[in-house]
Amino acid sequence: MFVFLFTTNIVSEASTKKVALGNFENGAKSRYGSLACTNLETNIFSGLVQNKNYDVVERAALDQVFRELGLQNSGVVDSNSAIEIGKLSGADYTLVGSVITAEVIPFDNIFYQGYKGKVAFEMHLVDNKTGMVLYSDVISDTESQMYTPGVSVNERNLISGASKNAAEKVLEKMNELTPLTGTVLTVDHNEDLVYFDLGYENGVQKGDIYTIYKEGTPIIHPRTKEILGIKENVLGTIKVTDVKSNYAIGEIKKEKSTFKVGDKIKRGE
Repeated sequence: MFVFLFTTNIVSEASTKKVALGNFENGAKSRYGSLACTNLETNIFSGLVQNKNYDVVERAALDQVFRELGLQNSGVVDSNSAIEIGKLSGADYTLVGSVITAEVIPFDNIFYQGYKGKVAFEMHLVDNKTGMVLYSDVISDTESQMYTPGVSVNERNLISGASKNAAEKVLEKMNELTPLTGTVLTVDHNEDLVYFDLGYENGVQKGDIYTIYKEGTPIIHPRTKEILGIKENVLGTIKVTDVKSNYAIGEIKKEKSTFKVGDKIKRGE
C-alpha cells in the first residue's frame, strides 16, 4: 500500500496542478452514504475547477484510465497504481475517499430541538509521481435543522448540506498543500493598497492573508535534473479588504521590500 508522508509544507511547482478525482466509495453502505458520495464529488469537483491552481481530469478520461489498469474508480489506490494513473492521465495528484458515516439523527438540549445530518469520509490525496500519500485524514461536518411544529425534517437537505461543508474543508486542505497564486496588478502606496488578479471566483475572501514574493532560481534535483520547485524571496504580506469576481484588493500589512506590479502573490503567510 502507500508509503505515508504527512506535511503541510510541500514545495509546489510554479505550474498548475492536475488532479484526478476518483468516485468516492459508499463505505457506509446506505442510501445516505450514496447521496453523500454524490454531493462530495460534485462540490469538490466544482471547487477545484473554479480554482485556477488546478486542472481536473475529465471524468470519462479518468474512467478509461481506471479500466485500462483494471481498477475500480473509487475508494483507495495503491502506490504503484497511483504512479500509473499519473502516467496515463497526466495528473499530478489522485484524490480518492470513502464515506464512512452518513446519518440523520435527532438532537434535544435545553434550548434547541431538531435534526442533524452528519457526514464523515476518509480522504486520501496521493502524489502520482512518487505514490506517496500527501494527506490522509477523516473529514467530517454537519448540517442542522431546528424543530418547527408542522414542518417535517428534510433529510436529503441535511446530508447535502453536511457534504457541502465537508467538501469545503477538503478544498481548504488542498489550498494549504498547493497555495492559490496570482500576480500583483497595481500598487497604491498612497493608500497602502495592492490589487491582484484573483477574485471570489478563485475562492478569495475578505480577511484572507496573502504573501507577496518574487520567484528566484529553480530548485533542481542534482541527479534526475527534475525541477522540484522555485525559490521564493518573500517581500511582505497584505490583508484582503475587497473582493470582486476576478480581482481583489488588499491592505499592506508588512512590506520588507517595495511591492511592484508583476510580483507574485499567494494565499497564506
